[in-house]
Amino acid sequence: MYDESLYKILPDELIKDIGIYAGFQHVREIRLRTGRLPAAICDNGEHRGAVPVDEHMITRILSIATNYSSYAYESCMANGFLTIKGGHRIGLGGQVIWENGKVKNFLHVTFMCIRIAKQMKGCADNIMDELLKDGLKHTIIISPPGFGKTTLLRDIIRQLSDIYRKNVVLIDERCEIAACVNGVPCNDIGCRTDVLDGCNKLTGVYMAVRSLSPQVVAMDEIGGEDDIKAVKYCIKSGCAVIGTAHGSGIYDTDERLAGLFGKNGFKRAVILEKCGEAGKCLDI
Repeated sequence: MYDESLYKILPDELIKDIGIYAGFQHVREIRLRTGRLPAAICDNGEHRGAVPVDEHMITRILSIATNYSSYAYESCMANGFLTIKGGHRIGLGGQVIWENGKVKNFLHVTFMCIRIAKQMKGCADNIMDELLKDGLKHTIIISPPGFGKTTLLRDIIRQLSDIYRKNVVLIDERCEIAACVNGVPCNDIGCRTDVLDGCNKLTGVYMAVRSLSPQVVAMDEIGGEDDIKAVKYCIKSGCAVIGTAHGSGIYDTDERLAGLFGKNGFKRAVILEKCGEAGKCLDI
């Protein structure tokens, strides 16, 4: 989906080298490391190219992805990623510029992990009844990176909005769930969903609760202190929260998220144990 944005940034010789000239429908990630062979991580395994990646290739991809103005994308790059049209996320690695105790930008980008976004309508079908049993509760989706948390969250949002008639506000901090272009979603996130695109979670929940009257607030990759504050604010404001977090299970995730589970936090968890599977829904 939205392959044109990927064809725009990726050199033809790279696409041919890693064998994805037929399209990206079975590709999950493209890994580029300067001086090493490129790789496409696909549904059927890893496909390595034959020609090592050079710094010129990565610089060219970065230039096109930032519309030849890395300065305009400095705040995103300081967080280690860019998101392009279609919701595809480009993770960045290399030598950073450290200023006032924070990463300001990259001096040299020499590593890339391009995660291919896919909308899979219906991937939440198997858990929706369980998710809504006894009413919608504050819910968190947990898995290691790359298991499909964001894809599942997107379909839950769509179904809550379209089928269950909930007013949803999506705080799309990394611009990859709705995949907005000029503020308009490219992905189907439901007819009753409003989006705060590129907005951090804490600021987003203040804006949402005060002005958009949500029944549900959705957010991806809850992790930092401000994210925890955002979840607590939503809960105290009477909104249902649905989010995702990295982890292997409830206990390690709860420890990292400062006790956001149980009585005053998430009441339900969806654990993804295998890549691409909806997983099991647990009451906490």
